Amino acid sequence: MTGDTLKAALYLEAVLPALAELSAQDASLRSAAAGSRPFAITLAVRGHSRRRLAFATDGAITTSTTPQPGDLSLWFPSAGQFLRTVSNRSALALPGGGWTQLTQLRRFSTAGARLDTLLQTRADAHLALHAWGSLLVALAAAASWLRHHPDGPATHARLGTGTVVFECPVLPAPLWLDLATLNSGTGTPASPVTVRIAFGDLATLMAELDNQLDAPAALGLGTLRITGYLPLAENLSLVMLKAGNLLRP
Repeated sequence: MTGDTLKAALYLEAVLPALAELSAQDASLRSAAAGSRPFAITLAVRGHSRRRLAFATDGAITTSTTPQPGDLSLWFPSAGQFLRTVSNRSALALPGGGWTQLTQLRRFSTAGARLDTLLQTRADAHLALHAWGSLLVALAAAASWLRHHPDGPATHARLGTGTVVFECPVLPAPLWLDLATLNSGTGTPASPVTVRIAFGDLATLMAELDNQLDAPAALGLGTLRITGYLPLAENLSLVMLKAGNLLRP
């Protein structure tokens, strides 16, 4: 798998799905995604599973990998063309149907712009949501990296199974990754928790996201608490770092 195809997989499986969770938390994102009628778009990239995004009239977004009749369907002949689209550059996308919904396409574009703002900028007004969204994408991207990177299966075997939970009082909900299924999500996981990582405040979480956290000091100060199987947390953080580096502009 080339760098472009792996990066395309991370966008389809980690970045775009974040629209669904963030639309439930951010009024500006819901406003950008709202419209006079329901709308759905399915993105297909050669060699990858599809990504469907459905927009309700109130701006709530849901996501799946299963296209539905009537979706506006776009097919990208290469990962490179798809990556040009998500970086707002002109690209070749072939029609697959649903052109009566073409007038609603701006909702996907404006919602994507708001997602980019939330993930790439750090304004006080949305700093906690920036941290939550970044961690949400990082966990899903780690799962995608383990699925698709040439070293993923061997790395996954060394990691083993178990569920990792991240939480912080300023976040809307805990975030988790189940390494047995490579599924990630928000709230309380269905599987037993193997290791729980609790950040005491936003500053500690931001330091972790920037790979600048002095973990021994934070543990000593009590702004970081790790309960459960510590090696799993340490090894997963390395995978999250590798996946995150692929998504950096």
